[in-house]
Amino acid sequence: MRTRFSAIVGVLGVCVAACDSQRTGPITADLTTPLQVDLDLETHFRCYIVSRQTPDTAVTVVLSDQFIASDTVTIDEPLQFCAPTSKNGLAVLAPEEHLTMYAANRDLVPHLIVSTEDQFGPRTLEAVGARMLLVPTQKLVGGLAFPDALNHSWCYEVTGDRVRERVTLADQFGTDTVRVERPHYFCNPVEKVAGGVTSPILEPDVHLTCYEIFGPQRTDATEFGVENQIEEDLFTITAWELLCVPSEKLDVQPVP
Repeated sequence: MRTRFSAIVGVLGVCVAACDSQRTGPITADLTTPLQVDLDLETHFRCYIVSRQTPDTAVTVVLSDQFIASDTVTIDEPLQFCAPTSKNGLAVLAPEEHLTMYAANRDLVPHLIVSTEDQFGPRTLEAVGARMLLVPTQKLVGGLAFPDALNHSWCYEVTGDRVRERVTLADQFGTDTVRVERPHYFCNPVEKVAGGVTSPILEPDVHLTCYEIFGPQRTDATEFGVENQIEEDLFTITAWELLCVPSEKLDVQPVP
């Protein structure tokens, strides 16, 4: 994702009490100025299940985002590979931008009510815990560059209303009309420290909401090489599972 939004006054978030855990840190808020993220210009992603890859040694990273001040998690095998996708004919402006999804579980105390808006409209989500880390990834096909303008994102399991809309997605793996249903993850930009190297947050106001999608599945397996800060590997993907769309975070409150 690139910087495509206007300057914003204030810092997002909300002060959240941490109970007996130091993982949920204080966050200040100024909600008088709405976000100005251009949802049409940010990258949409369709995420495919990684059905085959090379097992590798787990990596320990330190993550810090708007909901959890700092925590250490272990990153293991890749779960999904997310490709830039056109939604309903919208242009893909950054074809080099790919993400790999890894498990990164942490409790969230208290749960949070997150008010967001994306191209499906305003939503109210309840975030119950961190679940996945999205890592910028270079696909080693076609001379694509490394996506060095893309955030790492920490994704939280959420509950919320169904979308119940049909959209047409077109990416490097095919074109499909799918049904968008429940929100599954809300993803914050996150600072990642691994091996003494810090990957900073590049766009603090750009979030992703990942929705479950349904429709006729692809059956052809595709194999390709990838490289990111976690690994260099050969992935095989077949079925898709999620659509991750750019989102604005409007407000956050702890669940009473």
